[in-house]
Amino acid sequence: MRIVKTPICSFDAKTGILCSKCESKLKTGHLSIGDIEASMKLTELADKNNIIDKFTLVGAHKIDEELILILPTSDISILRSNMELLNYIKKKFNNGVWFIESGATERRFIENLIFPVKIVSINLVWLPDGNKLTKIIISKKKNQNTKIDTALITKIAKEMRNIELLVEYID
Repeated sequence: MRIVKTPICSFDAKTGILCSKCESKLKTGHLSIGDIEASMKLTELADKNNIIDKFTLVGAHKIDEELILILPTSDISILRSNMELLNYIKKKFNNGVWFIESGATERRFIENLIFPVKIVSINLVWLPDGNKLTKIIISKKKNQNTKIDTALITKIAKEMRNIELLVEYID
């Protein structure tokens, strides 16, 4: 039996109490509150699900009440191909969970953020002050059954990757 790999040690993830080593990592900034919360919750879910038990949590960020989980591409692929599992995890995290591939390019990061919505195009706009703006265009028609919180997506992109995001819709 394999236990889900997390940024904190498995004993801490199961008990909810940090050992001195993990406590030290938290104090020095090598671990975040998001890492700890996500590790404990994912470990709890892994006890009940043998697919989640094989996951590796690379890291997690907490932005407002949302947890952004960073997983290897293979784990993201499993989630994308198993909507039942994806919805199960989202339900257990009270729908406040996002999945990002570790090592994702800027484009892939944005695609992960707005999954399952499909992007029509992504453009870089250079502003007169030298800053750049990433503009994504989404088709209303193709994605009419899927709602996205553009304010939250732009906030996550800014805080995690310092990406200034502008979301536009076309018919």
